[in-house]
Amino acid sequence: MSLGGWPLQRAGKHPRNAMPGTNYFRLKEEASFGQRSLGAVLVTVGKVLLWMDALLLIFVYVGLRSGSGLWLWWVVIEGVLGFALLGAGIHIRAHGRVTEPPKPQ
Repeated sequence: MSLGGWPLQRAGKHPRNAMPGTNYFRLKEEASFGQRSLGAVLVTVGKVLLWMDALLLIFVYVGLRSGSGLWLWWVVIEGVLGFALLGAGIHIRAHGRVTEPPKPQ
């Protein structure tokens, strides 16, 4: 059965040898960029947390004057989390996850 000269196939089926010029070795090498993009995402989330922390610093003084430590602890915990994500993201982006290939037995 065909539709306008194009053969109809089932939705989940990929025809064999559809891309004969594909360099699969290069595709495996480029799969390592996934770790670098994960690192970039962690850096971005860390920076957003730190900028939000900078905005919330306004409320620390007011909260301490009124006798509440909520904003102080909120800013401290968010700052530690932001710096941890920033450090982890920089490390993963620079080095990637170090994974050893399986050793033959």
